[in-house]
Amino acid sequence: ISLCLVRRFPALKANRLLRILTSEPLNYRIMRSHGSHKILVSLGRDRIVFAHHGQQEISGNKVKHYLVDLAKLNEEQAWNLIH
Repeated sequence: ISLCLVRRFPALKANRLLRILTSEPLNYRIMRSHGSHKILVSLGRDRIVFAHHGQQEISGNKVKHYLVDLAKLNEEQAWNLIH
């Protein structure tokens, strides 16, 4: 029997997630900003359109989507960045 470990990523405040995305090792930069929407770019990674509302909670599923699917981290790397 195969046991598959699925991690539930925690919800994060938008400010914290933006800090994670724009810091080492991801190094995203804000390419453009219009109102609360920011377009983030980083060499070798997918572009992220981020709706930034400071203290708003970003769901764990969305956090995982940003870090694993778009920023191209594996789950272990993404998990370690937020803990």
